[in-house]
Amino acid sequence: MILPLVAQIILLAIIQGVTEFFPVSSSGHLLLFQKFLGFNPMPLVYDIFFHLGTLLAVVIVFFKDLRELALRFYTRENLRLLLLLGLASLPTAVIGLLFQDFFESLFFSTSYLGLSFLFSALVLLASKHLRLKKKLPDFPAAFLVGVAQGIAIVPGISRSGMTIAVALVLGMGFGFSFRFSFFLSIPAILGATLLEAGKIPWSGGHWATLTLAVAVSALVGSLALALLKKTVLNDHFHRFAYYLLPLGVAMLLFL
Repeated sequence: MILPLVAQIILLAIIQGVTEFFPVSSSGHLLLFQKFLGFNPMPLVYDIFFHLGTLLAVVIVFFKDLRELALRFYTRENLRLLLLLGLASLPTAVIGLLFQDFFESLFFSTSYLGLSFLFSALVLLASKHLRLKKKLPDFPAAFLVGVAQGIAIVPGISRSGMTIAVALVLGMGFGFSFRFSFFLSIPAILGATLLEAGKIPWSGGHWATLTLAVAVSALVGSLALALLKKTVLNDHFHRFAYYLLPLGVAMLLFL
């Protein structure tokens, strides 16, 4: 299927906005759709700007919480949250830096996506059936959530799925797990953007399409994030596994 570039960007931005927050892997679905729709692989800069759009969605949805955190960072509760976020960001940064070239090479291949989708599905099911009876202390739990986020750099492994699922398994609770996961996405996306900043075409005629990528993914992402919140709080988060399981099997059989 040959579509004009603008149409491709709008379609991929919609896919990004939905799948970045639903625990089904945005990077995996972008690869999948580009392959089956016959799109030429998008330059990596578009993936960066799709993610900036979903970062904007996080800021919009959590604006009041983020403003409170920024203006009253000195309170005991907010300082503790910032420390937890900092600790969780460390393993993600280390994994991303050490394996940057390897991860980037994966963004041009779909051969492993079936296994990645199946792995994500198993993690989601674990979030329902393997929860600790006794809550793990916050700081080691935050570190493990950060490790989970680092693993999710692999396309097909969902960042939101890994972080929320691991937080639920470790007993961090529905509301906190949801909020912590998306607060944690902010430094992760900003850090990835800084690492790839040298590849952004700062000059040239790309800014209209890059702005479009940000705007559409932000709008769709805001709607998806609101829906996901209800899903998590109602303890239905694991049900996304019932989509990923047949998808992963189909990918292994037919891709």
